[in-house]
Amino acid sequence: MNRLSCSVRVALLAAIAAIAAAAPGCGTSEDAGPRDAAVDPPFTPVTDAGACGVTTAHLPPASAKHLEQGTPLTFASNPPCGGDHWSFWTTWGAHATAVPRGNWIHNLEHGGVAFLYRCASRAACPDLAAKVEAVALSLPQEARCAPPIRNRIVVTADPDLPEGVEVAAASWGYNLVARCLDEAALRDFYRARVGRAPEDTCAEGVEVSAPVDSGTDGESESGVGDAAIGG
Repeated sequence: MNRLSCSVRVALLAAIAAIAAAAPGCGTSEDAGPRDAAVDPPFTPVTDAGACGVTTAHLPPASAKHLEQGTPLTFASNPPCGGDHWSFWTTWGAHATAVPRGNWIHNLEHGGVAFLYRCASRAACPDLAAKVEAVALSLPQEARCAPPIRNRIVVTADPDLPEGVEVAAASWGYNLVARCLDEAALRDFYRARVGRAPEDTCAEGVEVSAPVDSGTDGESESGVGDAAIGG
């Protein structure tokens, strides 16, 4: 992918932001929030379960404002599972470099689930990354998504996960942390939480980090890659 000049990239991102703001699938209302709990299945918290110490929590976001890319954010939990976030959501699937939290939280708002592992990048722990990615690939094609998008999962490194947490997951208003990879727990979390968010859409996002098959180790100079929106 050819790099765009700074001026062209800024103009392109501005145009995409305008499209995103106008799209019916992604509102910008400051009062957007979690869906009525009545539409969700009963939730029973899990605490220190199994060999990996899986723990889940329900943490309803208090706000869901769309902010400019790079705006400092404060999170109510780690990993975050909602709240104010950036205007661009990232592409679905696995990423070679860490997706900024401000972007993948927007994916959660669209009914997505983030699978996270505590590393600086995929290259820093390729074996663990591959195992987490395999869990995502083991889940079926989602009816709401059109190929090549398989399902609403973002797999990314997250070096800011708490010490002692190797793998985590997040959806809108819910999160999971574990000391090691519990494949069944990740699958169960996805099945319970996918599509349960303020906006139920599988529209493709913006490439804000290098996808796994790109052969690229670093992010673009702006922190937002050459953009492409589909769907």
